[in-house]
Amino acid sequence: MTTVHEQSVGTDRVPRYAQEFVNGLHEAAVTLVGTLPESHLKSVYVAIDRDPAIDLVRVSNEAELPGIVAGSYLGGRRALMIMENSGLRQACEPIARFSFAHQVPLVMVVSYRGDFGEANWWGHNHAQVMGPLLEALRIPMKIVDRVDDIKPMLRKAFDHAGASQWPVCLVMTGECTEGGAA
Repeated sequence: MTTVHEQSVGTDRVPRYAQEFVNGLHEAAVTLVGTLPESHLKSVYVAIDRDPAIDLVRVSNEAELPGIVAGSYLGGRRALMIMENSGLRQACEPIARFSFAHQVPLVMVVSYRGDFGEANWWGHNHAQVMGPLLEALRIPMKIVDRVDDIKPMLRKAFDHAGASQWPVCLVMTGECTEGGAA
């Protein structure tokens, strides 16, 4: 199996956080990723798109993502959804429907727009509502801010979601995003 470490983005190497993310998807046996791409994880989308073992499904609205991931789960595939934390507001109703009515173990990854140090005024409200939304939906979340934690946290997210039959959320920030320290 070719790892992402051997891939490049154009003439540039894939950043380490994106390499570890895609390698973690392989370790977690993920074969489909649904996303509404955004700038904090842009190298992850490029790396996934170049990986023939993982189907990348782009959507125009985050409310479509829970249905794609739930359908994949019901069809026997491991899938995950990726969005900016602002997308949680769009996806609340389908997430609630699949979790409360059907106990579908959705795994979601969100980038932490509005984290401490956010330079864009419009990004701060995303951080202010993320925690309360996840809490209202009773979705456990873990912040992932170190590259070395990406692979184990992806594996743990799928283990937890599968055992609990409930959604989980990994929040990517720090060196686990575009321009991070690693």
